[in-house]
Amino acid sequence: MKNKIFLFLVGVTLLSCDFTPPLNKEILHAQQAIIQQDYELAIKKYRAILKKNPPIEIQVKINYQIGDLYSIYLSENEKALPFYQKIMKISQDPLWLVKTQDRLGEINFSYLKNYFRSAQIYKKLSLFQPRLTNQDFYQFRYALSTLKISNYTESMRLFKEIESVKNHKYRDRSLYFQGLIYFQQEDWKNAVAIWKDYLKREKRRDNIVQTKFLMANAFETMEQLKAAYNIYYSILGEYPNTEVIKNRLKSIYERRVARKR
Repeated sequence: MKNKIFLFLVGVTLLSCDFTPPLNKEILHAQQAIIQQDYELAIKKYRAILKKNPPIEIQVKINYQIGDLYSIYLSENEKALPFYQKIMKISQDPLWLVKTQDRLGEINFSYLKNYFRSAQIYKKLSLFQPRLTNQDFYQFRYALSTLKISNYTESMRLFKEIESVKNHKYRDRSLYFQGLIYFQQEDWKNAVAIWKDYLKREKRRDNIVQTKFLMANAFETMEQLKAAYNIYYSILGEYPNTEVIKNRLKSIYERRVARKR
């Protein structure tokens, strides 16, 4: 399936161009290597084409294809970066710049865990004018990236901004992360208050269970053991690690018994 999708994109972006016969033949050879799942050979052939200094439009498309081959097909994201970055240097086409920034953002955020870089990228995409179709996603990723690097002030501002937009795709989810910011700063009361509001909106059971686990943890830290016990008990059998919940329940029970002695 990946091969079919990739070759469709190659066909649309490359073969539709008016190439000289030799160039067209070389590109077909690169595509044939992809069909045979010899991605390294395809990259080698594409790079050979680039060395011949084809028109800028072709350079952009081939650099993007090589980046995708390294990232999507070979899982070598570090090697993909220079090819996507090359596009930023040689093209002024907004379509390709956005496509490339989107890929760079995903690689840095999801695979390389370079949140400083992903924050820079998603900030640019979230502020792009005219508004992009995925702008809600880019705003959310920007906020998440700042949270990952512990820039709590900026992250809180961004999540509150998201929450203020009525139809924002991540409006409700932004509440969870506001609570998480308070939690990570050990402001347990505000974390719990935010999460109580969030749980009134959230429908996904896995998100609800995770939030309740953190709420119970906050109550336990504040020595509100009964509240913590009740919440832990409510997610017993639903939290991914059952033993963790059982151990927390046992610990709280023993602490409550010790208090009564």
